[in-house]
Amino acid sequence: MATGNTSFSGWDFSNYHVQSEMTGGQFINAESTLIAAGPKSLSNGPGALATDALSNTTVYPIGLLETFGIQQSRQLQRVFEIGSSRSYFIPGRTIGSVNIGRTFYHGPNLLKVLYAGYSGKAAGSDVTKLLDPGTQVTLHRTPGSQDFLIDLASDLFAQPFGMAVYFKDANHDTYGAFYLESCYVQGHQMTVSSGSVLIMEGASLQYDILVPINVASTTGVVGTAP
Repeated sequence: MATGNTSFSGWDFSNYHVQSEMTGGQFINAESTLIAAGPKSLSNGPGALATDALSNTTVYPIGLLETFGIQQSRQLQRVFEIGSSRSYFIPGRTIGSVNIGRTFYHGPNLLKVLYAGYSGKAAGSDVTKLLDPGTQVTLHRTPGSQDFLIDLASDLFAQPFGMAVYFKDANHDTYGAFYLESCYVQGHQMTVSSGSVLIMEGASLQYDILVPINVASTTGVVGTAP
């Protein structure tokens, strides 16, 4: 009798799961996922696993998120040769993008929380920061005021920010995390219909690099209950 599916010869589909080490509490879902905005980068170098650098980073948790999607794509050049039906692949650069959907409410809107670490003044508008320490930006075109930032043409949105994503399972055990460095908002959308109960707000982003996080590190998170 097979004790698990460790090889093709041990495959016993009548009595065992394919991955016998999995338990019910180890599944990860939306309620055990945290997404936060923060500074444009961590203090470690590109390609390194973020460890002690993360303990000095404070991020702002983004609430009321309905959807979060991340896509990564690597450029591939396929080369054929005369005299063979086979081909070669030449890998290129990796490009990443993010799509976010959020419920609109009377509070910091989506663009505001993404730029939680920035503040500035322009034409009577006062943009306050949600994170300390923050960055003061000289604004020649106001993005909005207070909690409602809306004009994507503003100088504010020419600045980079970062995003942290954390995963835990149903047993509250940390599974993994990563940080997106040098994010920029490429598009912003709002949808209003006469029959809708809620108004949805969305944004599409591009980022420079993805940094895996050592989840054993401690990160300062503001805005959450202890």
